[in-house]
Amino acid sequence: MTVEAHELVDPTVSSERLLYRLFHERGVKVFAPQRIVEQCRCSNEGVEEMLRRFSPAERAEMVGEDGRISVTCEFCSTKRVYLPGEFETQKA
Repeated sequence: MTVEAHELVDPTVSSERLLYRLFHERGVKVFAPQRIVEQCRCSNEGVEEMLRRFSPAERAEMVGEDGRISVTCEFCSTKRVYLPGEFETQKA
């Protein structure tokens, strides 16, 4: 089976029915809906661990004009600032 363009916006055609018609050969399973929550999972520890994974040369390239490494979370816009030397003596 296939789906026609008008069926994709037809409120009388259920999502389950559309899925079945598009993917019936592979099998279709519809799960209960889950609530979507806008929540950032970034943390100081997580960012620091990520920076430790870079080599000293890579971290040197991250240093800005102020002599620091700045990391801004693209989700929550939290800005964290580090001195490059903070990571030189620590092992991953």
